[in-house]
Amino acid sequence: MTAHYLATDSILIGGTQAQKEHWLSLAATGEALGAFALTEPTAGSDPADMKTRARRVEGGWHVKGTKCFISNGGVADFIVLYAVTDPEKAHRGISAFILPKGTPGLEAGPAEKTMGLKGGHVFTLNIDVTLPEDALLGEEGKGFRTAMQVLDNGRIEVAAQCLGLAEAAMKAAIAYAKDRVIGGEALTDRQGIRWMIADMGVAYRQALLLGQDAARQRDAAHNGTGGRFSLASSMAKLAASEAAGKIADTALQLHGGYGYTRDFPIERINRDLRIMRIYEGSSEIQRIIISGNMLA
Repeated sequence: MTAHYLATDSILIGGTQAQKEHWLSLAATGEALGAFALTEPTAGSDPADMKTRARRVEGGWHVKGTKCFISNGGVADFIVLYAVTDPEKAHRGISAFILPKGTPGLEAGPAEKTMGLKGGHVFTLNIDVTLPEDALLGEEGKGFRTAMQVLDNGRIEVAAQCLGLAEAAMKAAIAYAKDRVIGGEALTDRQGIRWMIADMGVAYRQALLLGQDAARQRDAAHNGTGGRFSLASSMAKLAASEAAGKIADTALQLHGGYGYTRDFPIERINRDLRIMRIYEGSSEIQRIIISGNMLA
């Protein structure tokens, strides 16, 4: 599962200029929606275990495999599809392809029934297609690098999502605590409640600063004044997703039983936030990336 991508320059890194201009122009006018098809039933956290295969045939490529948890996969106008072109090279044998909607042999299952994010849709894709030679996006064997660049960008966007949800949960909890009176006292008059609110504020601020730092590094990289921002991106995503989960849980606790009902927004925020520690790379994967950078 990945964040809900529209066609962006980060998705089409390495493509021909004609491909970029075609899809980006359609996306910019709201005429095209893109999807990012990397995850498979047995290849989530480790794309090197990918089973989808692409082999050369006369005039192009034959691609066969299954992708799962693909955001927008069943409705996208085009899909950036990742497949193994050289099984002997592990992740260096992965390539990217442009797969337009309606391509014969592309079948999407029904949208998954998810715990949260009801406004988004993820699909399983069954793929048995023949594509023209120019469907290859970038150089053969460079797909893994492209995918990692997409994820570097996406993790900052997930961090931003988490911060928005965390802020909403925190504001709702503070408003409720001010209004809620028990034994003649507002909840905010109690020291224990104040400490919970303070902890939420500190966690939010820490995650916000890491997110802003990662965004600045990304801007510098895109402007040609900076380098890779993988470490900052992973730190921002890990910090924001974990902090937001704790903030939302604390907000629910402050609401008491009302927080567990659908009459208040906290219940939905908790459901929507839970996936943030999984998609765009789980918290465990972020820790592997962070520690790898620190120990290099």
